[in-house]
Amino acid sequence: MLKITDVHKSFGKNEVLKGVSFEMEKGDVVAIVGSSGSGKTTLLRCMEFFERADKGHIRLGDLEADMATHSKRIAGELRKRTAFVFQNY
Repeated sequence: MLKITDVHKSFGKNEVLKGVSFEMEKGDVVAIVGSSGSGKTTLLRCMEFFERADKGHIRLGDLEADMATHSKRIAGELRKRTAFVFQNY
């Protein structure tokens, strides 16, 4: 199970993610859609800890982390269980 709770991210005064939350069960297929600049990639980057969220929690199976204050060890453990493919790859 993947659970994302109350994720916030701002770049200066520009609030990109405003309390995003969702859950996925094993086998679920989910598409994140929206217009350019709506925060899709920022959300994914925060989930993979390429960006530090201002607020929020992530739970993947038995691992749980505060997305604003996570340790490098927890980020590494979560990355081992996920994948991120860049659009231009």
